Amino acid sequence: MIGLFKKKKKKNQKIVYRYPNERVAIFIDGGNMFHAINAMKIKINYKKLIDILKKDRWLLRAYFYTGVPSGDLPKEIREQLKKQQGFLNELQNLGIKVKTIPLKKTPEGYIEKGIDILIATDMISLAFKDGYDTAILVSGDSDFVPVVEKIQELGKRVETAAFKKTSSYELRRVSDEFILLDNIKHKFSVPLYQEKKQEPEKLIDKLKKFFKKLFKRSKK
Repeated sequence: MIGLFKKKKKKNQKIVYRYPNERVAIFIDGGNMFHAINAMKIKINYKKLIDILKKDRWLLRAYFYTGVPSGDLPKEIREQLKKQQGFLNELQNLGIKVKTIPLKKTPEGYIEKGIDILIATDMISLAFKDGYDTAILVSGDSDFVPVVEKIQELGKRVETAAFKKTSSYELRRVSDEFILLDNIKHKFSVPLYQEKKQEPEKLIDKLKKFFKKLFKRSKK
């Protein structure tokens, strides 16, 4: 009879194992996140996102990786850089370790090169040093598949979190646990362009309308 009340296991559902007194480190791929939130027109509160991902576990540190333009920049790029630097300063003030790499200039514009290697190096280096029990990679890039597998060989867990739009099946498959951010985005994000609430009509305006109607009736 007891077996009747057991929850049925979903097909291909992974068994989630935990470490006692688990230590986690979070690695956020800024470029991967930017493409997703730009398409979805939302703004992320990274402090809330980090709190959600770490759960009740001990957080070693959260890292944020992104590329920044450098060199002789045109005016419009310099303006964008100021905004980006302000955003990165906010992350630093939240205790998030920001790591940057210069963007590569091409005839088509600026492109990000080397961020994946920087993230992979930090993840594997900290795993070798036993800096964490579980790495939480906020990215959906399939280039991280061999990195995840290497860290697992070192006896560590790897969770990945990403939006559906920028997540690869291969990375979800090799991860010990996958968090689909689309399902919980209401907990850590807001629309980029919020609709302005219509202000309630002021009392003086209501009175003006009332007397205007009254004056029209009295003239008849």
